[in-house]
Amino acid sequence: MSARAGILAFAVLLGGCGAMPDLGPRSPAPAADAAEAAPVAETIAAENPYLDSRRSVSGTARQRFAAATAAMATEDWDTARVDLEWLVENHPKLSGPYLNLALLHVAEGDTATAETLFQAALEVNERNLAAYNQYAIFLREQGRFDEAERVYLDALAVWSDHAETHRNIGVLYDLYRGDHEKALQHYYRYQELTGNTDRTVAGWIVLLERQFSQLVQRGQQGAGE
Repeated sequence: MSARAGILAFAVLLGGCGAMPDLGPRSPAPAADAAEAAPVAETIAAENPYLDSRRSVSGTARQRFAAATAAMATEDWDTARVDLEWLVENHPKLSGPYLNLALLHVAEGDTATAETLFQAALEVNERNLAAYNQYAIFLREQGRFDEAERVYLDALAVWSDHAETHRNIGVLYDLYRGDHEKALQHYYRYQELTGNTDRTVAGWIVLLERQFSQLVQRGQQGAGE
């Protein structure tokens, strides 16, 4: 199974919305030792507003969605497309089928159709945080960094305590925008919200803090010359 297929297999959305948001395509992590950032203070996250927007789904719809999910996991795009298009036609108020259909078109290289479907998913459910994140990742992969940033910020406007959005926008600032100060702010918040359990992000934080420390030291040395 290809890396893209693996991503799609885990990006499915139960009931048509984002019950388990996926990070989407992973960004390359800076090389780091197995270091951990300093412990963070406990935090209480606000409730996920998505929980108020879930819709009841028929058994047939769930079966078709499960079939599409299984087909995507094996890169059987034709089978998945049949079920997802049936869901879009018969359950147009569910955003998950639009999102997975968008991911299917991304896998096939049809970026124009994929973008239309990402936007449709958000029009159907403006609280679908997985849709915001997958759309932002799609934009980032196209080099449309300003647009990706706006979509991430829109997601945080929906729910400011969505951990994965903080992680993903941190990656955008860190690796693609070079704004390490903002990246650190979002990495810190992500770690707070997830109990400081992500060793990879902890390593990124250590590296950025080390870089800032080195810059401060150089500045002090320069001032003393």
